[in-house]
Amino acid sequence: MSAKPCNTFVSGGPGVGKTTFLRQLHTVLRASVTGEGAVIVCALTGSAAHTAGCQTYHSFFGFGHGYKPVCAVAEEEAERLLRQRKYAPIARRLARVEVLLLDEIWMVSADFLDVMVALLRQSRSLSAAACVLYVFGDFLQLRPPKGVLAFKASCWDRLFRGKVLKLTRVHRQNEPSFIEAIHDARYGVCSDGVMELVQARSVSVLDQVDASVLHDLPRHKDVAAHNLKFLNQLCPRDRPLPFATVDSVQLDRDVDGEPADPEDAQRRLLAVSGAALAAALVDCVASVLVEHCLGARVMNISNAKAVLGLFHGSVGTVTKYTRDGIPVVRFLGVSVPKDVRMYQLGIHDAGDAWVEVECPPVEFEAKVLSAKGFVAVRTQVPFVLGWAITIHRSQGLTLSEAAVDLAMSFEAGMVLAALSRVDQSNRLFIKSFQPARLFADEEVVCRYLHDWQRV
Repeated sequence: MSAKPCNTFVSGGPGVGKTTFLRQLHTVLRASVTGEGAVIVCALTGSAAHTAGCQTYHSFFGFGHGYKPVCAVAEEEAERLLRQRKYAPIARRLARVEVLLLDEIWMVSADFLDVMVALLRQSRSLSAAACVLYVFGDFLQLRPPKGVLAFKASCWDRLFRGKVLKLTRVHRQNEPSFIEAIHDARYGVCSDGVMELVQARSVSVLDQVDASVLHDLPRHKDVAAHNLKFLNQLCPRDRPLPFATVDSVQLDRDVDGEPADPEDAQRRLLAVSGAALAAALVDCVASVLVEHCLGARVMNISNAKAVLGLFHGSVGTVTKYTRDGIPVVRFLGVSVPKDVRMYQLGIHDAGDAWVEVECPPVEFEAKVLSAKGFVAVRTQVPFVLGWAITIHRSQGLTLSEAAVDLAMSFEAGMVLAALSRVDQSNRLFIKSFQPARLFADEEVVCRYLHDWQRV
């Protein structure tokens, strides 16, 4: 790269230090580009934003919860957003950005990236220099749940001109054979090295470690069955009643415009059917019923306590209940920030690397597509059982140990994501594997091997 910032796509396989490089580059850029708000880092998820020391795409660009572009053309969508009164301060913020570093680019859909680039361009004067973009990620990992990959955005070739800065030195793993197997899996090659890893780490019975080793599974139904199995083992009878949701419809606070007439709003709210409410919440991360008991392993699904370093994916254990029945969960590997006093945010106790915190119900929102201006709201405890998670949810995490079931993997990059979560092969337990389930996206492989030129 040249000393002067220029649009750059930074990529590489799992564990090569993309996030570490991002943080170091951010430090260097801050020293040379000194304006307030001139150098910004964004990530898609709250946990990645915390790891990278930044903020999420949604919060920085002012996208509301569940935002989806309305206009098919990115320039028109950006114009629509910037006409809203709430975007005046956001536009001023975007106009100050000289260099923007975007993490987790493989999880960003093409239309989403086009809108962000259009917002950056339209927020500044015609004479102002264009914002420089550094994007980080590996398109051979699991693709975004919706939309097409970011490199198909209309702005991609103009920005990066078919070039990629590849990071190749693996830092997460240090065993040559393990690194080689992960490299082969990344390109969808079921090599001798992959099969040797599978044979060396295959297990048939994990009863002695099942409760302590996190299971990384392809399908939601397998995760649910595994979690229920261990809940029943922990508390086979006299279990507390499951936490049940309270679902409702409310006015969308993100809608811009004149305040709604209260009577008209109430009439329209009452007209939203139960079917429309259920449809809006069908993909809600919060379950209708959440089973639990004392000692249950749970996984946080909310960023409501992000200030404590608790994000979607944090795993903890239910240690007690308050008099009102609110669960108290102990999370390891986090420390209470110095500016947060004990007993704030429901903190019960804390140590150097753990915190016990109340987890009362929080609100999860989703747009009601059939009723403009309203959102469906699900009120539920911010966790699910956590003895197992889906491979999609584990992507980007480094796990101390993992047991993986790979025979039912169904997406390109899924086997790669599961195999590369741990730093040592002896901490990986493979319960099943089918060579045919190991494959990579052929178009992405072609881009990396033939189309994109290395910087």
